[in-house]
Amino acid sequence: MKFNIKKIPFYVLGLLLMFTACETEETLILTEPEADFELLAPSISNINLNYNLPENIAFTIAWNDDVTNSDAYTIEMDVNSLFESPIMLGTSTGNTFSMTVDEFNQILIDNGANAFEPFTVFMRINSGNVVSNSVSFSVSSFAEAPPVVAGIDNTFSVVLLETTPDDEAITVTIEDPDFGDASSVDVIYEVQFGAAGTDFDPVQTVSPADGEMFVSMTHTEFNELALAIGLNAEEASNLDVRIKATIEMDGGNMERFSDVITIEVTPFSVELAPILYVVGAGAVDAGWSWDNPVELPLQGTKYSGNINLINDAFRFFEIESDWSSGLNYPFYEAVGYTIDSNLENANDGDSNFRFVGTPGQYFIEIDTEAKTITLGPPVVGPNCNFDQLWMVGAGVVDSGWSWDTPVALPCTGNGTYSGNVALTNDAFRFFTVNSDWGTGINYPTYEGNGYTIDAQFNNANDGDSNFFFNGTPGTYFVTVDDINKTITVEPEQLQCEFEQLWLVGAGVVDAGWSWDTPVALPCTGAGIYSGPVALTNDAFRFFTVNSDWATGINYPTYENDGYTIDSQLENANDGDSNFFFNGTPGTYTLTLNTVAKTITLE
Repeated sequence: MKFNIKKIPFYVLGLLLMFTACETEETLILTEPEADFELLAPSISNINLNYNLPENIAFTIAWNDDVTNSDAYTIEMDVNSLFESPIMLGTSTGNTFSMTVDEFNQILIDNGANAFEPFTVFMRINSGNVVSNSVSFSVSSFAEAPPVVAGIDNTFSVVLLETTPDDEAITVTIEDPDFGDASSVDVIYEVQFGAAGTDFDPVQTVSPADGEMFVSMTHTEFNELALAIGLNAEEASNLDVRIKATIEMDGGNMERFSDVITIEVTPFSVELAPILYVVGAGAVDAGWSWDNPVELPLQGTKYSGNINLINDAFRFFEIESDWSSGLNYPFYEAVGYTIDSNLENANDGDSNFRFVGTPGQYFIEIDTEAKTITLGPPVVGPNCNFDQLWMVGAGVVDSGWSWDTPVALPCTGNGTYSGNVALTNDAFRFFTVNSDWGTGINYPTYEGNGYTIDAQFNNANDGDSNFFFNGTPGTYFVTVDDINKTITVEPEQLQCEFEQLWLVGAGVVDAGWSWDTPVALPCTGAGIYSGPVALTNDAFRFFTVNSDWATGINYPTYENDGYTIDSQLENANDGDSNFFFNGTPGTYTLTLNTVAKTITLE
């Protein structure tokens, strides 16, 4: 039959339990819960310390202590669970302990944590000789130590040399002790330079290449930096160096700076002397004396002039009467110049230049931009980099913004362009090549090259930063002097019937029988037209109006008006009785004086 416990009377069930209890009374032990000393597990297992909140609480730990009932606890940390070398974080009289971000970060860094990389730590509580269990969590610290300048120190000194432009001048190595070699943190490093004692104001900054922990500069690069900071050329000066380390973060960039290192630097000058002087037996008109040096004035970036040479030695000098300012053959060779084959190293005690070509007069040009030294046929008449400058723009009345009638400003002296120009209150620009917009020279270009510019001109501040004439509209004598670096506006100086005469014909090399490139002979004095003209043995004619054949003036017209005409010019006796040049082909200064009634070639 089935046994149904539901039908057992309650008192019977109670007797059964009682008897059972009696039977087990000797083995049943009733105890209280075991006392413990337990460090509670933290609520989070990963902590990212925020350097922007250094006084915030980094963590709080709590524990239960039913064992010691102490009021003096020591909180210990170790980097491994065995606590072989525990670090004391602090003490507590209660059962909790907290530490600020800044305090905890410093302890982590001091004990081998790499900045911004997870670092596992273990903590426990010590009370006398009793220790709790340990708990662990991962912490990401931030950098505390500044970066370090290495590779140079306060004893570093360098003299920068123009003759070794590509040699290494300085290498600054960057060390960052809080970051491990395998750090994945993106740190932006910069090496900063400033004049000593200026607190890096102004500052010049150089960044290492991607993945590199150093900055290296050549003599040329470091010289450019030193001069940009304000150090004086040819003078030993102190330069401060430091490293800036930046970590870009959403909460604000973290910046650290190294200690400052002070070094000594002597830059070289990149300023071009206004004149190069030639002295030496090879420059026959000078000799080894400062009585009559040959002068080569600077025009823009070129030194040039005529020079008589014989097969002997000479040298260039930057300062008159100063033998120590000499620039010899190896100097130009070292800085990358291509030197004319008629010049070689004299291999004497000073490694001067030696001329080995045919003795005679030459036009010598030292182009500091192209880095060339060349010898060519002598130049007759004024010497400029260009035969004329061209003026185009609405501010130049006779031109406007068109190449139909550009106004020529001819070379009227060594490095000097000048002439009368009708100006109005508007913009214009100078050009070196007719019809070529790409050859324009605007206001900031002249200003940046050190030119003193007449107050009647200012920067137009238009899209091209052209010149703007702000004076009283009228005709003025404008001069651009490339040697003295001036642009002047003066009262009209000359009175000629025409602003210029025009030369066209096969005898004028740069013109030919076409109006595409007529050669202008500008008015340069009262009734005088003069300028350089390249002539060859053929015919040409003067014209008073550009592109108008009907305004031509031939040989008989001037002859019948009583002009004395240079013997190198004669009647071509062709159908138009043009002029014919019968002299040695070359460039001459052609002057037509309507007052003295002469036409001369020099």
